Amino acid sequence: MSGEAISIQIVQGEGFQFRNRFGGTVPDLTTDAPAPLGAGHGPSPEQLLLAAVANCLSDSLLFTLRKFKQQAEPLQTEASCLIDRNEAGRLRVQSIDATLQLGHPASGIEHLDRILGIFQEYCTVSQSVGRGIPIRVRVLDVDGRPLT
Repeated sequence: MSGEAISIQIVQGEGFQFRNRFGGTVPDLTTDAPAPLGAGHGPSPEQLLLAAVANCLSDSLLFTLRKFKQQAEPLQTEASCLIDRNEAGRLRVQSIDATLQLGHPASGIEHLDRILGIFQEYCTVSQSVGRGIPIRVRVLDVDGRPLT
């Protein structure tokens, strides 16, 4: 994907609803601002940002596990963000927390320290977003034991 440009088209619907067109065979996605601006009939931009970070981290962990020929599926990821006002009084995403959980015990995964040490480097989105928003990442095994 190096040097490749991607694009989407966003078309306003009713109020603060927008139809996001990704092109090709990817279905359109309706987004909407939460009340009081919108009606909340779709994910908000903040939720899309969280989804992008969480999905990319999950993809990167899965990629790295498979690169080392390790099975830890199914993976689960939860992400949250803190939205607060900046110095100018404008709402901004202040930080993101992501917790990834492996589908297997850590004891059954070879090279786990190495995998956990490098997987984030493959994540295009979190490595880009993290330049402006602090992102904290935790990885747990299937039993909920912290690995990072």
